[in-house]
Amino acid sequence: MEQTNSNKTTWLRMLLHSVIYVACFASFTIVSLGTPAAGYEWLSLLPVAFAASYALVLAPSLKQELRVFNLVLTLMQFLRFVIMPMFLVYANYYGGRSPVAPLPETIQNATLLMVYELAILSLTIFILDQRIKRKPKRVQAKLTKRPQNGIYFLLFAVSIVSLLAFPSVIRKIGFFMPGAGGSTESASLLTAMVGFLFMVAKQLFFLIVIWYCHQKYETTGKNRFVWFAALAVFVNIGIFMGTNRADIVITAIASILIFRQLFPHFFKHLFFGVCLIIPTMLSAIATFRKISSISDGGSKLIDYTDKLQVYLAGPYNVAIALETKHLFPEAGNLSVFFYDIFRPMIGIGSFIADWPIKYSSLYFNERYFFSDHMTQIIPMVGQGNLFFGPIFAPILGAAVICFAYYLHSKKLQSQNIEIYYILTLACARLGLMAGQNLTILINDLSFNLSLFLIVYWLNKKIVFTRQSRHQMVTNRGES
Repeated sequence: MEQTNSNKTTWLRMLLHSVIYVACFASFTIVSLGTPAAGYEWLSLLPVAFAASYALVLAPSLKQELRVFNLVLTLMQFLRFVIMPMFLVYANYYGGRSPVAPLPETIQNATLLMVYELAILSLTIFILDQRIKRKPKRVQAKLTKRPQNGIYFLLFAVSIVSLLAFPSVIRKIGFFMPGAGGSTESASLLTAMVGFLFMVAKQLFFLIVIWYCHQKYETTGKNRFVWFAALAVFVNIGIFMGTNRADIVITAIASILIFRQLFPHFFKHLFFGVCLIIPTMLSAIATFRKISSISDGGSKLIDYTDKLQVYLAGPYNVAIALETKHLFPEAGNLSVFFYDIFRPMIGIGSFIADWPIKYSSLYFNERYFFSDHMTQIIPMVGQGNLFFGPIFAPILGAAVICFAYYLHSKKLQSQNIEIYYILTLACARLGLMAGQNLTILINDLSFNLSLFLIVYWLNKKIVFTRQSRHQMVTNRGES
């Protein structure tokens, strides 16, 4: 049986490699045979760079140890370096949303910088993998859970009461479809905190339910507890707040990995079910958001290409970031760098929000629109170039990789289901770094990690205190 499973895994891995290499070859061929716009002459280097990175580093890394960060990162870089160039050429759309397009020479430099960035990130992963190879093989510790859930239930009750006190938040909560209230971007701080409190409580309640189902299945062997656990996974994925599609994907990844740890023999069935429902949810959100069409509804292909440029940090947006440095030299000051780090942090950000310092995204959007319009994300490599120049531009990405590997090592060591879940969420979110920047990642992690871990610590601490007092009373009675 083990030999059969091993053969299936080998066959699936070979099939995946074949699909990726064929896609790289197709992308290179389409881009090379096309007639690129001025500045895009080096576009065909992107699929070649990814093919080399995948063969030499990314694929061996995934084989060595399956890390959710590496999996998400590989997928995002595949979309960025292989799929996006095909869309650019096939749609014959090389523009963007800026009224003043970047210079052709800047786009050339941006393309080469993307290749250089991928090389440095791959080298970082290779070095970290070599260090891990020299250590004993690591395996995930068997998950356990403390039986006490008092603080969790209290948090869930408080979150429900808060929702009733602020019904406007309920309208922003969706169940497989976006809530009527839509995005949380324009919500007040109080509304956002109430919604975030509910989302944390929801995820903790999910962990309680799935652990209960696991214990019942272990003692009774009845499959109905597996189906209850699967239902809990779908509900956890289906309840979301706002219209951020990345949140849904990340929650889905963490939820199915928890299910895989607790019910490994039933994982495939759940995985295919999740794969069917996620595209439907993402499509519903895209329809609900009604993002302005760059082609005024004339071409969905052009609209998709524009979205790839924006959300995957294509050459156009990287070029805008390069020109930001020349247009606003003050954007590279250390004060801006530290403001980018501390302004998005929960708690600290509130104290420095009114400081007379502009963060890098403001400068980037000023170059993009030459106005106070704020809709575009400065790419991480562009943010790195702003502060450290082109040679050290990938240093922010390399730092994110090191941090993700650190979190993964902590996840392997942890036996606690809560810690496993939140660190899986964090690693998956860091894997989206291709289309993000340091400011966004810090903001997401400070909110998601901090509150979750604070609640976990309170539950653990209060239970420990109660147990200590009980032990002390017992000892006094015996004496």
